[in-house]
Amino acid sequence: MPQNPPPNNTAKPAADVFNRGSLQLTADLIRKHNPQLAMTVRNILAGTPIGENNTRSAADYFKVGVDSFQVRAIVEALAKQRHAAQLANENPGLVVVTNTLIADWTALANKMIAELPESQRPNE
Repeated sequence: MPQNPPPNNTAKPAADVFNRGSLQLTADLIRKHNPQLAMTVRNILAGTPIGENNTRSAADYFKVGVDSFQVRAIVEALAKQRHAAQLANENPGLVVVTNTLIADWTALANKMIAELPESQRPNE
């Protein structure tokens, strides 16, 4: 069962729970590299937020139900976007944002791996 974020949002939610802002940024940043996957991420926002806050704010939380291949593709697309931003050296804020999003999606990948049966987990 996913964790519901506390009212004051001081605790980090479960790795498979993302806020509206993170999902919107992810979709916007990966659209150029993978439009279909960007639409999949956007469609998560069409669902019902977790909790009672239905004000359509950036702080709404959604349970993310994507498969491991999609998570990998999201991280790869974000990494390409980060690399382009680093090469352009014009928007350091974009590098920070993509680093944060990559960390969030990587945490989801790690959660997915941890939930696999021992025999199916990758060797470390």
